[in-house]
Amino acid sequence: MRAIAILVSLSLIGCFPHDAHKRTLAKYAEGAALLAGIGLEYAANSQADCDQMKVAGMADGSCGTKGAVIGDLGVGLMLAGLVGFIVTVSTSEEDSPPPPVTTTTVQKPTDALKAPALR
Repeated sequence: MRAIAILVSLSLIGCFPHDAHKRTLAKYAEGAALLAGIGLEYAANSQADCDQMKVAGMADGSCGTKGAVIGDLGVGLMLAGLVGFIVTVSTSEEDSPPPPVTTTTVQKPTDALKAPALR
């Protein structure tokens, strides 16, 4: 649980407008939060899964509650990753345009411009 809290806090802090390396690390952390949320959603039991596993005469347990909590955590991680990524990208400085490329060409005199020699 601590790892999830650290991951979420890193993804929400993700605005480093003056350091490209930290912005890159923040984008990786936000992507990891998004993937972790998708993984939690994949692993969460839905109510249909709980109904399918229900055995007559047995107590229901907390299948639906666990699935709901895990699903909520998954959605929270996905939202934190997306919002953190948007914040990181929108607050970054714009890259300065590259300097214009100037090329100089040296023209070689051509033989066609010379007058033909008389013999």
